[in-house]
Amino acid sequence: MRETRSTCPYCGVGCGVIIESQGAQITGVRGDPEHPANFGRLCTKGSTLHLTASAAITQQTRLLRPLRRAARGQAAQPVGWEAALDEAAERFAAVIAQHGPDAVGFYLSGQLLTEDYYVFNKIAKGLIGTNNVDTNS
Repeated sequence: MRETRSTCPYCGVGCGVIIESQGAQITGVRGDPEHPANFGRLCTKGSTLHLTASAAITQQTRLLRPLRRAARGQAAQPVGWEAALDEAAERFAAVIAQHGPDAVGFYLSGQLLTEDYYVFNKIAKGLIGTNNVDTNS
């Protein structure tokens, strides 16, 4: 068994975790008693991280490639990354063109670095022209 120190990905607190793994499979997670944010304590989400990383769950619930529905109610079909990104960018731009910059917003993770927040604020406020930026931190 291998142990790796890391940070919980949920909220913006940044609790320290120790991840237990065998090969590529995460087998357990516990709080890092040496981490100053949580001193070994974890909330319910943090303490069950390993359950969300199990092979049985990730194969059923993780999106591993872009999918697109041709029409509402139809089954999603695989699409290439380039096509998916192009369509997302085109639709985002169309919403802004039709309804104005305040029709869109950004909800950012508390796990981002200060530099990441800076970039998103520049994109939202400087490029798009909206103040609709919020975070969970």
